[in-house]
Amino acid sequence: MKTFTLITSLCLIALNCFAEGPSISITSRTSEQSPKIIIRSAYDFEKSISLKVRPDPSLLPSDVLIKTISKMGMTDARGVHITSGFDVDIKNDLVLAYSGGTSQIIKASSASSGVNIVASFRDNKGNFISPPKGALALYTTYGEKLSFEYKDIQTTPANMVFILLLDRSGSMVDVIGDVRNSAKTFLKELPPSAECALASFNDSYSYHNKYFQNCNHGDFGLKEDLKAKGGTDLYSPLLDAYKRLSEDDFRDYQKCVIVITDGQIPPDENTKQKLLGTKKDILTFVYFLGEKYEHPLIGLADAFLQETGDLQTNLDHYFHSLSTAYGAQKVLCIRRSNGG
Repeated sequence: MKTFTLITSLCLIALNCFAEGPSISITSRTSEQSPKIIIRSAYDFEKSISLKVRPDPSLLPSDVLIKTISKMGMTDARGVHITSGFDVDIKNDLVLAYSGGTSQIIKASSASSGVNIVASFRDNKGNFISPPKGALALYTTYGEKLSFEYKDIQTTPANMVFILLLDRSGSMVDVIGDVRNSAKTFLKELPPSAECALASFNDSYSYHNKYFQNCNHGDFGLKEDLKAKGGTDLYSPLLDAYKRLSEDDFRDYQKCVIVITDGQIPPDENTKQKLLGTKKDILTFVYFLGEKYEHPLIGLADAFLQETGDLQTNLDHYFHSLSTAYGAQKVLCIRRSNGG
């Protein structure tokens, strides 16, 4: 029986409660009907966010395999049975399960000693969390339970790199201050190991910092007098961002581009095809302000979200959810152990 050692590195950020609390909307179509009460919690954004790199379709587990795994009788270290919420990595023949909710293998890569996995976990309410020690289970797809050690290694945080692209076209004139301030907050909340670059765009684009910097401490040149004017060309800065993140310096990094825009993007099919060929494993989150024109970005964006009310509050929630998702993930180093 193969034996593996599982070493985890945990990067956590402090979580602050949203001062506003849940927002409640009451609607009724007619006076004869009882009103519908809809409660939106701060975690709605988190439930919409996945950090998982979209795999090659040939590496997606089939429905038959998923059903087979669910009946394997998987248990965590405490003997709790797990029949759902697991994630499968076909290439490395691994099943990662969490008895208290769901697990997600964000990225797996080969190493000299075995396999390195970046993973995130949610509880049954959909909140990103760090699971208890004995609540994880690791199996092969054919039912072999893998032995592992579980310990934190604080000196090996996950490598992450972000590029923020902020729309400063003329249609953003009324919200540019909110966008600027929320972006500053987001940069400060990211895990300490993250590196960032920030650019703004209209007809052209420019980076506010010359080099990638620590997200928490860098001066990103977001001046109070940032002007909103001109048209919107998102494709050019997005293509440049993909090329920068594809350089060898970021080979083993988690990579993410975050775009804040009002969606007024002229279609350009030729450039879009170049973008699709360059994107690869770079996550792309798009937050729309006002109108939501998805078509020019379909296939490029991994998730769309749209502002629907209080812009400053919603942007803060959005950025907080992203930073929570990245901060609560784990790095799992799986390797053969000596002597079992």
